This record gives sequence, C-alpha cells and structure tokens, in this order.
Amino acid sequence: MVYAKALDITWSGDTRYWRWAKETSGDNFEAAELLNVCWLEVRGKLATTDLSPGTLYEVVFVVKMKTEADGWDAPVNFKFTSPDGALTRNTTFKLREILKDSKDQWKDIPFGEFKAPENPRNIEFSLYEYSRIWKSGLVIKGVAVRPKS
Repeated sequence: MVYAKALDITWSGDTRYWRWAKETSGDNFEAAELLNVCWLEVRGKLATTDLSPGTLYEVVFVVKMKTEADGWDAPVNFKFTSPDGALTRNTTFKLREILKDSKDQWKDIPFGEFKAPENPRNIEFSLYEYSRIWKSGLVIKGVAVRPKS
C-alpha cells in the first residue's frame, strides 16, 4: 500500500483545500480529505523491488466519499504506467456513480494491472480532474498493489 502521505497531492499542504485525518480503524494511517479544489491531481509511483517477479498484480485507488461530497458529476481520470513504460492505461470513471452505494466506506477502484518484472522498475499512477467545477468530500487512503486473483 502506498498511503496518501507518500503520494504527491497537489495543494495537500494548504489547509484551505485538504486536511489530513488520522484513521485508526484497523490500519493506523493518515488519509487525505479533500475540502475544496477544482484542480484535482494525485500522483505516485512504486518500485517493484518487493514484488514477486512474474506475478500478475492489480493497482487500485482506495478511497471513500463523504456523505456531504459535492462536485463529482465530471468524470475523473485514472492513469497507470507499467514498469517497462510500454503500457499506459487511461481510464475514466464517474466517482459519484461508483461510490454512491458506499458513502463513508472505503472502496477499491481498480485501474491497472501488470506482471512484476525480473529487474525492479517503477510503476506510476495518477488520478486527476481539471475542470472548473469545485469538488469536495473525497477521502484518499492510498493506492494498493496486490496479487490479482
């Protein structure tokens, strides 16, 4: 798991736009709670060093939507780049639809998969939406990379 604190979240250091919330249910981590932005950008990467070569992995953003969330009518873009850089997958989701039945509950959003290489490399991933629509209420736990069953 790449927790939210290890992700590059645009404006996350500005308390007008994001706040860091301590989560103690099960895992002990800080989640990033979106207070209000129109430029949403979350980026990260993970070295494949600790992964088993040849194993198929899935990449998922772990998020939840607060009950009072607003501004999620526009589609949100998810991007995944494989370890060798040969595959870039761009996916668009309407988060309001995906998360409508799971308000205030963590939900996995799968958006990429790859086979771990013999020689360690990085995977890269992002979530972004750049419209002029102000958004609030998204909470990001992080990005999970796990064997695909």
